[in-house]
Amino acid sequence: MHFLSFFYALALLALGVTGVLSSSNAAELRAFALPGLFFGGATLFCSFYALIEFRHGMAAASFLAFLAFLTNSSPLAGHFFHGTYDWSHPAHRLSSVIWALATIYLSIAFTRWKRTRREQAIASLKAGE
Repeated sequence: MHFLSFFYALALLALGVTGVLSSSNAAELRAFALPGLFFGGATLFCSFYALIEFRHGMAAASFLAFLAFLTNSSPLAGHFFHGTYDWSHPAHRLSSVIWALATIYLSIAFTRWKRTRREQAIASLKAGE
């Protein structure tokens, strides 16, 4: 799970750096670079913290991924329902990629959590508790 968390953070940071390089003013910088840099940096920090406290660090990284999912779901849904979504627009493309990465991360994290809980329950039953 650590590898997935680090990979997710580095992918978001790469999107943020790409946004910095492609922006020419402060408004574009805020729209193109800050979501990737913020969520990527915070998730990277939580991933490093998970090396010390695994449970809390991974919970924080998953919560940040959930926030990234929610933050990008609303604008995407609005653009889709109003018919104004355009892949060639950098802000729409960035929101789509961050949303997709967060969705993938959360689905993998949830299935791994579910599998671990099941294995712990089976081990507990076999031990006779």
